[in-house]
Amino acid sequence: MNVPLKTAEPLVCVQVPVPLAVFAPASKAPVTLIANAATSYSFQLTGPNTAVNPTTGDIIRVTGAGTFDTSASTVVASGSFTHTTSTGALVARGTWVATSFVSFDAFGGPNNGTQGGVLDIIATLFPSGGSPVTGVPIEVVCVVNAPAGFTEEEGTSVDGFTEHTGGTTLIHLTGA
Repeated sequence: MNVPLKTAEPLVCVQVPVPLAVFAPASKAPVTLIANAATSYSFQLTGPNTAVNPTTGDIIRVTGAGTFDTSASTVVASGSFTHTTSTGALVARGTWVATSFVSFDAFGGPNNGTQGGVLDIIATLFPSGGSPVTGVPIEVVCVVNAPAGFTEEEGTSVDGFTEHTGGTTLIHLTGA
């Protein structure tokens, strides 16, 4: 017996053996239940997000957006970056592409369009005229609905650039 749940998200079929005494006394048959297994989100860095490396004083400016699925542990995201010294001299600029999903700590939110949480991904940076830099951690923090005692600031960290100095983030629940 197939029992579809009404939902717009991708569905997964699960076979569960259930005694069907109510329908057929003394018989057992597998019943296929349809369960929603997707938890997908989109995110956007609104305005450039900036952060400082507290050791060097260098600044990174990042833009970007993407989607991620916590059930499948996948991410598709990209953007641009500019790395300058504390005096404003250009160190590198280029693009970034997410290469793997690490984690997402969801805070929830007042509606699907406004969610909070901490997204951790790994990316490759492609500096103009330089070699790709792989394995770069990126953390996106949206403080909507943050729990009491949460101390991180809104914004985006890229590797050692951990002090958020500007920009905001948006996270949207697109499938649950």
